[in-house]
Amino acid sequence: MDLHRVQPSDANVCQQIGIAYTQLDNLTEAEKFYREAVRLNPQFWAARKNLGTVLWFLNRKRESEREFLAVTKVLPADLVPHLYLGLAAYERRDFPRAKMEFERAGTLASSNPEVLSAVFESYLATRDMSFPGRVLEQVTRADEPDSPLILRLGALFLQYGEYDRAAVALEQLVAMHKDSAEVWRILAETYDRQGKPDQAYRAYFRAEEDDPHAEENYVAFAEFASAHGNNDYALHVVARGLQRLPKSATLLFEQGILQALKGEREPANASFKEASGLKPEWNLPLLALGVSRLESGDAAQAVVLFQKARTADPGDSRAHYLYAIALSRDGGNISVETRAKAIAALHKAIAIDTKDARSHALLGQLDLAAGKPDAAALEWQTALK
Repeated sequence: MDLHRVQPSDANVCQQIGIAYTQLDNLTEAEKFYREAVRLNPQFWAARKNLGTVLWFLNRKRESEREFLAVTKVLPADLVPHLYLGLAAYERRDFPRAKMEFERAGTLASSNPEVLSAVFESYLATRDMSFPGRVLEQVTRADEPDSPLILRLGALFLQYGEYDRAAVALEQLVAMHKDSAEVWRILAETYDRQGKPDQAYRAYFRAEEDDPHAEENYVAFAEFASAHGNNDYALHVVARGLQRLPKSATLLFEQGILQALKGEREPANASFKEASGLKPEWNLPLLALGVSRLESGDAAQAVVLFQKARTADPGDSRAHYLYAIALSRDGGNISVETRAKAIAALHKAIAIDTKDARSHALLGQLDLAAGKPDAAALEWQTALK
C-alpha cells in the first residue's frame, strides 16, 4: 500500500495489490485494485482477467462475462476466458455456446474436476456423446473410482435419455459396493426407462430397504406402480411410508393424488387437507383441493383455495390461472369487478410464463366479454403460436 501511495498511477502496483487481496480472500478490495489497474491501462489483459475472475466469484457474472469477452477479442487463444464464458453460457442453459467455449478452453475445462459436470452436461444436451462416452469409460475403469462423480454422471445420462449408459454407470457403483438408496432409486428409474419393470421393481424395493425414512423412495416407488396401472399397490407403498413418517406432507399429498386417480374424492380431499395443514407454505395441496372443489361445482370455495395457493407461492403461474378459472366459472353472470380480478390474475400468470397458452386463451374470452374484440383476438393469436 505504501508503494501505491508513492506510485498511484502504476497499473502494475494496483495489479499486485489486487493479487494480495485475492490471496487474503478479500475479493471486494481486490476488485477495486484490479479495476483501477484496468482503468490506468485498458490493455492490461492480465489485470482484466483477474478482474473478471473476481467478479465471477462475487456473483456479478454478467460483469465478469463482459470482461472476459473483451479479453478474447484480443487474446483468442487464452484458455481462462473461454472457461468462464462456457460456465456463463451453461448457467443460462445455452448448451451449444457452452460446449463451444469449453472446447476452446481445452484441458482447463475437460480435465477440471470442478467443472466436469457442466462440461459433461453441455455435450449431452447437444447430443454429442464423444466426451461423455470417454469420461464414462475413464471413471468406471479408474483404480480409485470417484463414486459421487459416477452417480452424478449416471443421473445426467438418465436425464438426457441415455439409459444404457446410465445403467452402466450406476451398476458400476453397485458392483463396487458403493450403492445407496439414491443409487438404487435412480437405477430403478433407469431400468423402467429401459423397459425392464421387474428389475425396476427390485431396485425400488432395495432403495426403500436401504433408507426406510426417506420419503422420496416411497414417492418414486408409488409413482412407478401407478404408471404401470397398479394404484392399489402404489397406495400400499405410500401407506408403508406413512407408518414410518406419519407427518410427511409429501406422502399425504401423494396419497391424495392416488386416491383421486381411483375416484375416491373425499378421502383424497382429506389427504390434501392434512398435507396442507402440515406444510401450509406448500401450494400444491391447495391447488389439488381447489381443482377438486371446482370439479364438484363449488367454484366459490375453489376461489378461496386458489387465492391461498397464490399467497403461498406467488411465482406459480398455475395458481393465478386456476384462480381466474374459478372466478370466471359463473359464465355470463360474472360481474365487472370479478372479471377485472380474473383478468389481473391472468396477467400475473402470463408475466410468469409468457408461453402459457391456457392463460392467453382465457384472457381472450374475458376480453371479448368485456367488449374488447381486438384485445381478445391478440390473446387468441398468442395462444395458438
